[in-house]
Amino acid sequence: AEIQKSHQVKKTEDEELLNAYNKIQRSVRDIESKYRRMLALKQQQLKTDSLMQRENLAQKIFDAVSKLICEFTVSEKYENYLINLVKNEKINENFIIMISEKDLKYSNVLQDISGCKVETDPDIVMGGISIVDTENGIAVDKTFDSAIKEQRKQFSSRYKFRNENLS
Repeated sequence: AEIQKSHQVKKTEDEELLNAYNKIQRSVRDIESKYRRMLALKQQQLKTDSLMQRENLAQKIFDAVSKLICEFTVSEKYENYLINLVKNEKINENFIIMISEKDLKYSNVLQDISGCKVETDPDIVMGGISIVDTENGIAVDKTFDSAIKEQRKQFSSRYKFRNENLS
């Protein structure tokens, strides 16, 4: 009876130890899983914050560039810039030069230099010119508006901020 009792107690102890071990392992897995999720969420939040900060810095850069462009368009050098844009293109009387409303004061000079019609385009806000070939349906866009848009699209793939590690 004592031997049987001893085996039964040993068997019960082993079963309970195995149950306790399994409960501990399950708890460890649950805790590890919980902290992995927390870590992944924190990493995602940090990455999102970093991308937002990067976007804010990029926006500040483009705001500063836009401000400098606006200052340039009211300077004395801007008229010569527009004239050189027209002179560097091969155009004839079938072309139309599109300018912004605020650049309307340069229309006579541009018309005299190019020999073609000058019109305003409401889509041109910052400045520059767009030259339209009415015969071939081709437009050459030399506006600051489109240049800024194009640079903005390419900015994230071209430029990295120092110490940037988003992976």
